[in-house]
Amino acid sequence: MATIKEISEKVGVSIATVSKVLNGQSGVSTKTQKKVQAVAKELNYRPNLNARHLKTGNSRTLGIITEDLTVFNTPKIVDGIGVSCDERDYHYILGNLRFNKRFGHNPIYAKEKEQLVQSVLDDMLSKQVDGILYVGCHSHAVAYLKPQDDIRFVCMYCFSEEQDIPSVNYNDREAAKKVAEFLISKGHRNIGVLAGDINSLHTNNRLLGFQEALYESNIPYNPNLTSFGEWEREHGYQNTQRLIEAGATAIFAHNDLIAIGVIDYCNQNRIEIGKELDLVGFDNREIADVCRPKLTTVNLPLFEIGRSAANIMLDMIEKKYIPEKHDMLMSCSIIERDSTG
Repeated sequence: MATIKEISEKVGVSIATVSKVLNGQSGVSTKTQKKVQAVAKELNYRPNLNARHLKTGNSRTLGIITEDLTVFNTPKIVDGIGVSCDERDYHYILGNLRFNKRFGHNPIYAKEKEQLVQSVLDDMLSKQVDGILYVGCHSHAVAYLKPQDDIRFVCMYCFSEEQDIPSVNYNDREAAKKVAEFLISKGHRNIGVLAGDINSLHTNNRLLGFQEALYESNIPYNPNLTSFGEWEREHGYQNTQRLIEAGATAIFAHNDLIAIGVIDYCNQNRIEIGKELDLVGFDNREIADVCRPKLTTVNLPLFEIGRSAANIMLDMIEKKYIPEKHDMLMSCSIIERDSTG
């Protein structure tokens, strides 16, 4: 690979002149600039980013750590980060912890998770990244990240136990309230809820938003119309009959997989969703637009979460921004399809 010295010798100008051209600095004639650029291209010149970092103290590189790249939310968040990096001329290094594949949801692996996070952190710090963006696979408190003088952190789809580390998430409670208000506006008063895991922050925040909308509409909350379970299709299939027998005229499923289970049950029992029973899901997964009937659901601002978090990070790096509010909650929207008539 060519060096600046080789380019200067071939063009017949000083090394300082070549350096100015390649770094976009002024003080060089247009004619010389074109010559230097042409020779640099001819010799396949590539800048030495490590040397540049030593000189400027900024590698213009971010580290991205994902808890599991296969979880549906993560690719869109990473895409948002990538767009922000492209717009501001930064690079990124991606590290995938593969938590779900390695450990599942078993809490006994907490120590192993912490050790894995630290290993990936050490690797990224050895590559001189300017900041690390941490992407969770569900809403939870991250205990592994600690503020350090030489590195910055921002969390997405999760939050840090450390108050000084910013996070960007979506507003579960507000989104669920919108769903309840939407169904109430269609005349429903007996709304069944197929909730997720009872210990999940997502579940509890969505149930709070749902109850808030009922209260504001003077509709009593009926616990018999709520069923907790796993975030899987089978939960929807197994519990739809009980909610219908309890009087539900509409069902709010806490994710799209649970909602597909409702569709399975209704199709099997000739219950017409969108006419006899309204159904709303959550997440706007790909399946929501291809199932029959197409599913009304909550769309998550995943791309915007990634882009906003990256911009917060880059603003901190460039010393333009010190976040006053460390936890940003972004709004969701409802995409109305056939399952709500």
